[in-house]
Amino acid sequence: MTDHFDEFSKSLAEKSVPRRQTLRLLGAAVAGAMLSPLGLKSAWAATPDLCKAFCRCSNKGQQNRCLAACRACNADTTRLCGSCGGGYACADLTNDFYNCGACGHVCDEAGPYEYGECFDGHCFYGCVDGAADCGGTCTDLWTDPDNCGGCGNVCPQWAPYCNAGACSACAPGLVLCGDSCVNLAGDPDNCGACGNICPESAPHCDLGVCVANDCELPFVPCGGVCVNPSSDWNNCGACGNVCSGQYYVCINGACQDPVCQFVEC
Repeated sequence: MTDHFDEFSKSLAEKSVPRRQTLRLLGAAVAGAMLSPLGLKSAWAATPDLCKAFCRCSNKGQQNRCLAACRACNADTTRLCGSCGGGYACADLTNDFYNCGACGHVCDEAGPYEYGECFDGHCFYGCVDGAADCGGTCTDLWTDPDNCGGCGNVCPQWAPYCNAGACSACAPGLVLCGDSCVNLAGDPDNCGACGNICPESAPHCDLGVCVANDCELPFVPCGGVCVNPSSDWNNCGACGNVCSGQYYVCINGACQDPVCQFVEC
């Protein structure tokens, strides 16, 4: 090999380049050629693998799934939500209701008359169609006794219910006949109107009309269908008496708040 380098240096020397200088230049070129791959390797090693730094799963399968999710997320580990055991996923932190603005930041559930969403990384809430915003709370002005017909209009004790936006002595769906609140759609003593009593030949009141009973007790006809008024929330206690709002469960023929079955209201 020495002879080859010597011949190379002599050929360069014929071009007025000193032989010693030629060997020096040749040595530098060879050294650079040999060291350049090492330099590239060092430069590559200097760039960290963010996904490997993030994924620290002890289980190989979980680790591989974590790495795959991370690379699908373009190594943006701030958007990589989950855990080794539960799995990782690339979340859209700007619109994800359960990872809003940051992994694990869950927006509060919306109230009964509102909707919630994550927009631009922040939780926002608004009233559903038909509901009104009363002091920051969405409510139904037709049924809310504290905001009956308008925000802040509280129903008095003698008319504690909000019926179609007006304070009433009777709950929604009922009307006052004498001293009693009745359902004109299903009360055989006030069928369709106060004081209209159904005869023996048609003793049942079906949607305000007296009809014969073609159903076996405890079922009664309501709109041509046999229903159990003791538990049917669409026909609770009588045909057409729909349980709604706070009192949406029918128990023993009466609309009730289900929470009050377990705690004192």
